[in-house]
Amino acid sequence: MPHTVTSARAISLRIFLSFAGAYFISYALRSVNAALAPLLAEDLHLSAGSLGWLTSAFFLAFASMQIPLGIALDKFGARRTESALLIVGAGGALIVALAHSLLTISVGRLLIGVGVSGCLMAPYAYFRRCFPTERQSQLALWMLISGTLGALAATQPTLALAQWIGWRGVFVTAAGLLALGSLAIFTLTGDQDRYAARAPDGAAPPGFLRLIRHPTMLRVIPTTIFYSGGLTAVQTLWAGPWLTEVIGLSTMEAGDALLAFNSALLASYLAMSLFSPRAERLGLPLARQSLVGFVWVVSCLCLIVFWRTRDAWMLWLLLAPGIPAVVLMQTQTATAFPRHLAGRVLTTFNLVTFTGAFAVQWGIGLLVDVLMSLGYPRDASLTGAFLCLVTLQGLSLLWFVLRRPVLSSL
Repeated sequence: MPHTVTSARAISLRIFLSFAGAYFISYALRSVNAALAPLLAEDLHLSAGSLGWLTSAFFLAFASMQIPLGIALDKFGARRTESALLIVGAGGALIVALAHSLLTISVGRLLIGVGVSGCLMAPYAYFRRCFPTERQSQLALWMLISGTLGALAATQPTLALAQWIGWRGVFVTAAGLLALGSLAIFTLTGDQDRYAARAPDGAAPPGFLRLIRHPTMLRVIPTTIFYSGGLTAVQTLWAGPWLTEVIGLSTMEAGDALLAFNSALLASYLAMSLFSPRAERLGLPLARQSLVGFVWVVSCLCLIVFWRTRDAWMLWLLLAPGIPAVVLMQTQTATAFPRHLAGRVLTTFNLVTFTGAFAVQWGIGLLVDVLMSLGYPRDASLTGAFLCLVTLQGLSLLWFVLRRPVLSSL
């Protein structure tokens, strides 16, 4: 019996690490433009709007894949779906490395978004079907820890690597790592989740429109757009320009600040992975934990908008502890639906998140360009764009609080 338990734990660890490694690379690619933005803008002569588009193109492709991804996860399982997609992402990274125009690099960025679109949803669906409910929040947070390590790698380490081999060499390296991740998932994980994906009564699964109109989804859509999507947009692009152009840090100082922020976020995910299961056992559900996170995040962003001295970079460290609770809303939403719908539910939620990330990320760039065309300096334009985001977060929080949960079956 002890040998059997040890073998089961070894298999579980192997499965987790295979998925976590791929998510590490995907998150690094998602975040890398925040660090490389000055190099990309200089080399390719990109405006703020073009830079916003280039980075948000990742989220556009990512979001467009979520509906077919959910169907594929429920039909083919996580192993086959993700390993195939990662090869597409590797091709996209090579195109970015070879690009010399906005059009070509945009195509590469779109393909990267397609290729890594399942790097979190595939393991989430696998975990939802193959692991107990009480372990869902902890497993989700451990995956996010691996993603945050990827975000850490996308700051100062990536800047150092880019200075050594160039930003194009960074993307060649990423292509090789994506291919390696595909091989690991295909060979080291199994198809156990496919058996749990079958509907117990053989009924046809609900479509996207039916899922998106479900009361549980309607309640969380606004906060998902402006908190989960908004934070993703800021972390993966606009945090860098804010630190350099609004509070006056140098590129290297901003890289250090982003490294410190992602380190604080990593510590926050780790702390939350220990706290959240205990809090649930003590009667504090995931939805209540997320509500605390919403209030924390919008309060911190208000401080960031109105405190714009060089020392204000430390406020980003204060922001970090609220983010894990916000992200847990996805896990809480998934557990409200049957296991066999895990792929569709999780990817529907993710579609909303990354549609929001695309809209917020590109929208901030466009709003900055508009305000600058009206005569406002760039730092004031960025401040106005951030203030708009904070206002929308406040309104979405009000919607979440006033719209009480409603029980409704599919």
